[in-house]
Amino acid sequence: MSSAAKGGRSVRARCAGVVLGLALAVFASSASADPAARDSASRVAVSTDPQGTLTIVGSDTLSGLVQRWTTMFHAHHRGVRIQLQTPGSASAPLALIEGATDLGAMSRPMSEDEQRAFRARYGHDATGVVVAHDAIVVIVHPDNPLRAITRRQLDAVYSSTRRCGGAAPVESWAALGVVVPGPNQSVLPVGRNEASGTSEFFREEALCAGLYRPDVVAWPGHGATVAAVAANPEAIGYVGIGSLNGLVKPLAYAPRDDAPVVAPVMENVIDGDYALSRPLYLYVNRPPGRAPASIPFAFLAYILGDEAQAAIAADGFLALSVGERTTQLDRLLDTKP
Repeated sequence: MSSAAKGGRSVRARCAGVVLGLALAVFASSASADPAARDSASRVAVSTDPQGTLTIVGSDTLSGLVQRWTTMFHAHHRGVRIQLQTPGSASAPLALIEGATDLGAMSRPMSEDEQRAFRARYGHDATGVVVAHDAIVVIVHPDNPLRAITRRQLDAVYSSTRRCGGAAPVESWAALGVVVPGPNQSVLPVGRNEASGTSEFFREEALCAGLYRPDVVAWPGHGATVAAVAANPEAIGYVGIGSLNGLVKPLAYAPRDDAPVVAPVMENVIDGDYALSRPLYLYVNRPPGRAPASIPFAFLAYILGDEAQAAIAADGFLALSVGERTTQLDRLLDTKP
């Protein structure tokens, strides 16, 4: 790649943190697919802050991080009032379809059914912007001697269909080769409710897209899941890596019986060695050939910038690479029909 091309990508990455605001109207009317035009538009500094309301609905997993970002964004843009609701990822497509939110936070991609419903309303797909990376971690009580688990074992604990190859359901800790403290040696599987993107991701990746057992205890948030496992030595659960604390013990994980178990630490997530990792999204209604509305775009441009990405680690997530940030910003700036 030429030095000029490298410089162009670097400029766009740095400018991801620049709020374009009112400049979007100028850019939308005269934009082209030419990278130089995008760079020129990205360098425009807005002298007047955006004014209005920004509504974000969706993922519980993203709630802490988005709250942090909205606080940081509001410090720069006092004229924007921000409303945040986080009942779960499933609420985001519904709110976007009904026009009840500007941005939909999701810990999984929109399903084809959700996109189909969105297309039926607006004539185009919702645009998903990757904003961070996460990992799902299997947890047990700190006094549980188990150190690792495979997908086949996990599927047998949680699934009624056992598509990952388990011959029988795992209902006691003896089936996993351990004894837990206390008289109750039955496995208590704890999970998330149906509104959760974490629950859907876990079902797809850890249960081979099978069905949950009816006795899985479902909670509405990661905090409640952690609390349930911490209070019950016989419990097992799963949470986003950002929700880990000293009250529970994370298990290493192997996607196959013959694969090495990998600890759920950020180094392994970054290297791609930990199998239960995933991108996190903010979805926006972006008609073809047009940039998003000014305030949602201003927020998206801000969170793809240096300041917002540097704050991600505080919530236990992984920031995007410069290349990923550039790709996501280019998608928002590209007004080609």
